[in-house]
Amino acid sequence: MKPHNGIVRRAAILIGAAGLAFAQSASTISLSNSVELRVEASLGNPTGQEKLTVELARASGNSFYRIFRDHNNLVVFAYELVVDRSAGGTDFRFTARPAMTEFAARFPNADAGKPVPSLSSEQRLRAVRSGEKAEVGLFEIPGMGLRVSDSVHVQVNPNGTRSGGEIRFTGVQVSLNGNPLAGETKRAPVSGRYAMFYVPGKGGYFFSTDAPPGRNFLKAGSVDRARLRFNIDNDAYEVTAAAPILEHSDSGEIWVFHDPAYRPSGNWTQALQPESSFSAVKDEFFAAAADSLNWWFR
Repeated sequence: MKPHNGIVRRAAILIGAAGLAFAQSASTISLSNSVELRVEASLGNPTGQEKLTVELARASGNSFYRIFRDHNNLVVFAYELVVDRSAGGTDFRFTARPAMTEFAARFPNADAGKPVPSLSSEQRLRAVRSGEKAEVGLFEIPGMGLRVSDSVHVQVNPNGTRSGGEIRFTGVQVSLNGNPLAGETKRAPVSGRYAMFYVPGKGGYFFSTDAPPGRNFLKAGSVDRARLRFNIDNDAYEVTAAAPILEHSDSGEIWVFHDPAYRPSGNWTQALQPESSFSAVKDEFFAAAADSLNWWFR
């Protein structure tokens, strides 16, 4: 794993940073189809003077950009991670692709006008099952101990064993203006810093316990234990759950964003179905929770 174009010239910049920092090195999402996906970066054996941050941004329905920045917020490396699931739902395949023209168009001037360093070619990682992980080597900076790689962990939790996060959706049922709209009772709970659900024909509804910066969330609702009420687009919604919705409080305010055009895509978000019935994929209620809104928004 050798330095890609533009990495070596970063060494002098990074040496000037004060102390080791690697904020947001991991990103996790849990889905109501029982899948939990975690992407985590490793630095190798840094000398202690480097400063990097890593972020995740949605690229398409089944792929994400992993973006590494220096202390000047310039991108030192980026690539696209694609997630695919086998027809039977038990195997996951990850492909690491170079960040190409679409990335450059979406993030202009990411490296002060220079081409952003990326993978030299596409890499297909080994197929993994629940409890396993796949790894991809990214870049290194000689003399600084930086040998950066990403590991992708997959866990299938039929009983929703993941804990933590501020918002939790367990067996939620949704009504609109007093009329039942959608819901689920048999899928796994989801829990995270942010949560969302998708209603066929209505789009995606995204929730936060505070106002996310740079997003058009509205303080539109409140939670009382296992009941969430919110008003948006001149409609009154009520969400009832099988367990308390807020992880650390019985009640609180909720910020809401509604995207009527949102629809989950990528077969890893679909319900885990027997291979024989997988061809009949349904457009159905879907819930998820994550530590970053960038799992869903472009």
